[in-house]
Amino acid sequence: TFTAPQMIVTTGGKTYTSTGSTDFGHDLSRHLKLEVTEIEAADSPVLTDFPHNKIQGISLYDVALTYGKHVITHDLLFTHFGLSGPAALRLSSFVKGGETAFLDALPTHSEQDLFEHLEINREKSVKNALGELMPDRLADFFAENYDSKVKQVSQKVLSDLVTLLKALPIKITGKMALAKSFVTKGGVDLKEINPKTLESKKVPGLHFAGDGGDGHRHRRNPSVPAA
Repeated sequence: TFTAPQMIVTTGGKTYTSTGSTDFGHDLSRHLKLEVTEIEAADSPVLTDFPHNKIQGISLYDVALTYGKHVITHDLLFTHFGLSGPAALRLSSFVKGGETAFLDALPTHSEQDLFEHLEINREKSVKNALGELMPDRLADFFAENYDSKVKQVSQKVLSDLVTLLKALPIKITGKMALAKSFVTKGGVDLKEINPKTLESKKVPGLHFAGDGGDGHRHRRNPSVPAA
């Protein structure tokens, strides 16, 4: 038995359980009648209903992934289950499942740039023209409905293609379980914590601490550390 005037709880969340992480801190907080917000995975790979088998394993660098007001520019990996890589991990902080995100596969090229590129390469097939801008398998994916030379495609159809290149809709179906995610979103309710001392307002001498994020992630509640 130990007695102390103060105690700091930094036990972490429930994610990445292979490291030994548990939700002991949350259980302790509930035992002391503290409010604990909903727990969910963050910094997690994202599950989608995308045609993964066609482009799984492809890595893209500095693409833009958009959901609502959130625009995430970073590297992205297509997997057999959906999306991974830094862009997907950051997106996971804002989605639960049922949302639609949009991928700009060529964020350094404007729509006008893409129209001009296609015009310059009008004698080539759509696939080969796109292959100069992206990995061949991804070019094949975008060009699968355009089995002809660029010059044989109408301006309306080319406009639809450019729209897909700049805003490809991806339906989010969920994210990985807590055990396979890196950060627990949620924890002791911030309303019950003194922001200057991280002391519980209900239990004097009891403090909570955790990672506050890096500016790109959500603000994490006390008792939620990095994995």
